[in-house]
Amino acid sequence: MAKAKEKQTAVQQMEELFKKVEEVKEKFEIALQKALGEAKMLKQEIQEEEKEVQELYTMYVLDQIVLETYQEAKNKLDNKKKLLAVAEGKSADMEDLKKKELYKLYQQVKEIEDDYRKEDNRNIAVHRKRIFQAKVDYLKFMHEAQKEMTATYKFNRKIGDLKVDLGLLAYNHTAGFATANRFFEDTYSRTPGIDVTREEVTQAFNRGTYSTMILEAIK
Repeated sequence: MAKAKEKQTAVQQMEELFKKVEEVKEKFEIALQKALGEAKMLKQEIQEEEKEVQELYTMYVLDQIVLETYQEAKNKLDNKKKLLAVAEGKSADMEDLKKKELYKLYQQVKEIEDDYRKEDNRNIAVHRKRIFQAKVDYLKFMHEAQKEMTATYKFNRKIGDLKVDLGLLAYNHTAGFATANRFFEDTYSRTPGIDVTREEVTQAFNRGTYSTMILEAIK
């Protein structure tokens, strides 16, 4: 028994509809360029033939050629002018015809737009949670990193305390654990930091690119 075709989601249907939109645009653009090319070529030919017909008319007036010869050239010129009018009319009608084709597709888009919005909102909600989970994971990692750094850093405090005990220092200002201060951006020395600006988030989100200073710092 043949397997039933799986129903497309609204997003998949949108994908197909907008492929058709692009196909319609491309089809009309090709047709437009062809019509413009035809019109350009006809204009050049008409310009040349108008000179020729004018010369033939002068020859006819001077009885150097028969009427039929002049009339044949004149008819040929008139036919080309008619063809030019058709080509130019085709170009002028192209935009309206394209809009009619696109409107048919737009009607189909409207039919599934509500379902599409629901799917889009669900997708955004899922990734919003993923993004915030990534933030929580990052902050958890920061605390784990602090504990591991403190395992070596703590002796700075102990050394200071020992100096106080020996009277070599009046007071020990050194913290007993590693702090995040050294990881924030230092604009004075142009040292990159862990603080993330709106611009950096937008750049990464939209284009997948990152600060060259940060990339240099992790080499």
